Amino acid sequence: MKHFSLSVPQHSVTTASLLLKVSALPPTLPVSEVFKLFADDLELVALPVVADGIALGIVHRKQMIENFARPYARELFARKPISAFMDTTPLIINLHTDLDDLSRTIMESGMRYMHEGFIITDQGRYAGMGTGYDLLKKITEHTQANLYRLAHYDALTGLPNRLLFMDRLHQAIAQAHRNERLVAVMFLDLDRFKAINDSLGHTIGDLLLRGVAERLACCIREDDTVARLGGDEFTVLLPEIRYIQDAATVAQKILDSLAQPFNLGGHEVFIGASIGIALYPFDEQLDILLRNADIAMYHAKERSGNSYLFYATEMNTANPKRLSLEGALRRAPDRNEFVLYYQPQLDLASGRIVGAEALLRWRHPELGLIAPMEFIPLAEETGLIIPIGEWALQTACNQNRAWQSAGYPPIRMAVNLSARQFHQADLVKTVTRTIDNSGLDPRYLDLELTEGSLMQNTQTTTALLNVLNAMGIQFSVDDFGTGYSSLSYLKRFPIDTLKIDRSFVRDITTDPDDAAIVTAIIAMAHSLGIRTIAEGVETKEQLQFLCKHRCDEIQGYLVSAPVPAAEFAKLFADPWQLCGAACEHLRRNCRAAAGPLPAPVN
Repeated sequence: MKHFSLSVPQHSVTTASLLLKVSALPPTLPVSEVFKLFADDLELVALPVVADGIALGIVHRKQMIENFARPYARELFARKPISAFMDTTPLIINLHTDLDDLSRTIMESGMRYMHEGFIITDQGRYAGMGTGYDLLKKITEHTQANLYRLAHYDALTGLPNRLLFMDRLHQAIAQAHRNERLVAVMFLDLDRFKAINDSLGHTIGDLLLRGVAERLACCIREDDTVARLGGDEFTVLLPEIRYIQDAATVAQKILDSLAQPFNLGGHEVFIGASIGIALYPFDEQLDILLRNADIAMYHAKERSGNSYLFYATEMNTANPKRLSLEGALRRAPDRNEFVLYYQPQLDLASGRIVGAEALLRWRHPELGLIAPMEFIPLAEETGLIIPIGEWALQTACNQNRAWQSAGYPPIRMAVNLSARQFHQADLVKTVTRTIDNSGLDPRYLDLELTEGSLMQNTQTTTALLNVLNAMGIQFSVDDFGTGYSSLSYLKRFPIDTLKIDRSFVRDITTDPDDAAIVTAIIAMAHSLGIRTIAEGVETKEQLQFLCKHRCDEIQGYLVSAPVPAAEFAKLFADPWQLCGAACEHLRRNCRAAAGPLPAPVN
């Protein structure tokens, strides 16, 4: 008889949430009466057998029907006690057991108890029954709630993030249009934050950001919104204001509040802020409102900081840094300044490289290597992402085909598609032309899409994915859990892989919420026949966790940083050169389901 009980933290969801009050059977009850109970209630799956409050076993519906539907079975066994036919090895779970631990036990049993149900006890005495179906439903509800929170709120400060801020801005504009009121959007950037963060350390920097978030929240009304976009950038939404001066009053209140010293870890820290303000209906589109507030903030910072400015049209022509970067970006393709780096994807069952993600880099002649986050948003805004994206797709396919022609084993090549690329009218023609020009088998191309891209016009998206899928092309959902977090589309779209976002992976060994979410994502993906790749894997502890919970693949600096094509090719000949630490840890600590790991090359 298998018992399972663990103490859990207060925030955990426990087996108590699954408790069903099911009347127990005494061990002496005749078999005929038990058979009648099952015959009268078609939804009854199992019944516990209990004596003096102690669970002795369980009787399963399927077993009863099969055994006593046979000829003469009722005549032979009808009067025998049910104890002679019960399953004496049921799963018995303590009322306070964490659902994650219960799920792990059921998975380790080969999902046996998912169908058969289990007995729940409280302090060793029978309390009721639970079913695997209720467990799956509860985990899904809990996971969805956690995914929503993590997708819409900043983990460090607890403030709304960009996604939730933009949703509230959309609602505020709609309401202001009906009521003929103003809406103010503030873009706030801390002055001297980098210097404080670099000199006093990231711990103090994080404490400062939390302190700033608390003071900002104290400066606004209940219906206003403060959000953190990332780094030291915050936004403030003031809906339903009557006068422009109302926004100026709040901005000055914020500056006065932040001017007071912060006492952090024994340090007295002073900081200021630069604030840009844009107003609806003078700017009507959401993205333009936020962009113009950002431009006004930039000009406030240029004027020595610790001040606020309202956006003015002439500010657009006075941002030489942005205009210079845009001009250079337009010239970059003709000057061959773009390059692709490749980051390997490691299969945890075999320890072999089975895929690569193509990552775009810009080699600026004066600024050096520029990361995508610094130029991709500008490329999206200007429309340059279309030709740049086509170049990246063709180059990645050509490279994958070149590796295969050189005799290296075939792998998947993952290429990111932006929302703008994915929804262009001639995408199928572009992909077809790329495949034909490169000679690559379509099954070795994996197009990575964000949840936001997939959820725009789902009917058109379904048709487009089906056409490309019919060609043999695979699809991955990038940064899963950070966007819409809707599991319904996983059934609707031909998705092959979920990429678990690095924000969840980072703290899986220390944060129970992140651990529960990653575990649930893996389990649900597998139940739908979808592969999982964990992004941002950097430690052996993270790798051990992912092995234990049967994640399919990993990607991150533990395996290798993104590298040029020539360096990536060395992985085929000697995978230990760049991913030795990960492979060695797999060899020593993780069970390989697909045979032995490759031996190191001497």
